[in-house]
Amino acid sequence: MSSEAITSRGGVAKEPIRFNRPTMLGVGTMVWLSSEVMFFSGLFAAYFTLRANAHGPWPPADIKLDVLQSGIFTVILVASSFTMQKAVYEAEHGRKQSAIRWIVATLIMGAAFVSNQAYEWTHVLFAPSTNAFGSLFFVMTGLHGLHVILGLVGMIFLIGRMAGKTSDPGELAVLQSLSYYWHFVDVVWVGLYSVLFLIH
Repeated sequence: MSSEAITSRGGVAKEPIRFNRPTMLGVGTMVWLSSEVMFFSGLFAAYFTLRANAHGPWPPADIKLDVLQSGIFTVILVASSFTMQKAVYEAEHGRKQSAIRWIVATLIMGAAFVSNQAYEWTHVLFAPSTNAFGSLFFVMTGLHGLHVILGLVGMIFLIGRMAGKTSDPGELAVLQSLSYYWHFVDVVWVGLYSVLFLIH
């Protein structure tokens, strides 16, 4: 979002008015995320196609996943959407330091999620070459994990940008766009968790 100050007749600047329409950066982000939706839709289509043509149980009997542990970190990732949105809200109301703290909270929660995913990758008793499910598991969770890491890198750069002493009018637009991306990443993971861990 962008803002502009309106000066009263007495020459005193009033509170900035922020419009509710997405900025050009926000619109561009949403267009790009539309292509990402198609990308992940292709992965889901491949998963259900292989599942429909699988001989025997799906996932195979030798596939063991920790549904509870992954579920806990799924809740953490979903909760990070709320902390990110809180950061946007605080920035919209001119509370930069509070917004930074909420971004840091989101960053920590996202990093915890990625750490758990790395733990899962190193502790599952199957490999990408074990069977079709194993291949899809590593490809789908790996690509999603990469998207989460990119989001975390974006947060780090944004925190550095907002921590500067000078006011940057573009900070709010960047934060808004990053929030769109983060919400998208969270929604995709809910779908992945449901398909890979819950639906058998």
